[in-house]
Amino acid sequence: MDTLAHAIYGATLFSRTGLAGGRHGPLNAQGRTVVFDWTFWAAFCFGLLPDIASIGVYFTQSALNGHGVSFYALPAYVFGLYKLTHSLVVASIALGLIRLFWNPLTLPALAWPFHICLDIFTHPLGRFQTPFLYPLSDLAFDGISWWMHPWFIRAYWGLLALIWLGIVLARRSIRMPSRRRA
Repeated sequence: MDTLAHAIYGATLFSRTGLAGGRHGPLNAQGRTVVFDWTFWAAFCFGLLPDIASIGVYFTQSALNGHGVSFYALPAYVFGLYKLTHSLVVASIALGLIRLFWNPLTLPALAWPFHICLDIFTHPLGRFQTPFLYPLSDLAFDGISWWMHPWFIRAYWGLLALIWLGIVLARRSIRMPSRRRA
């Protein structure tokens, strides 16, 4: 999946604004709706993390140095970072540390392993296969090449729109008083 979709799926599924907020959405300690939900942006960033902390590092470095950016001339360190950031082993260790040191960040941080799980099935074998058990193993599945199938891209963006529509409708039904017939 594309990086932006990963970020939005992360925010949709692992923030109090999204599905994780239940039928009421983000509430503060007094039970009032929160205007700014930090968990939304944290989950968004964790959804971006595996790609930004690997390929994004190279793209940023190339842009700052005035060099052209190319997927065909990626240096070896990018693939090392890619293996680390796309490992469920590494993500699990990071989640354990997050839970230990700042538990409220645990829910948004789940967007990281979710990103990896999606990539397992949406990346074919090759340069950007998802070695989800790295450093224990380089095992990877031969997933779908999502960028070569416009129907697949439309499907995952369409599903995302349906999920948000469901969230909005579910929360609207709670806020609207029910009418009783006499």
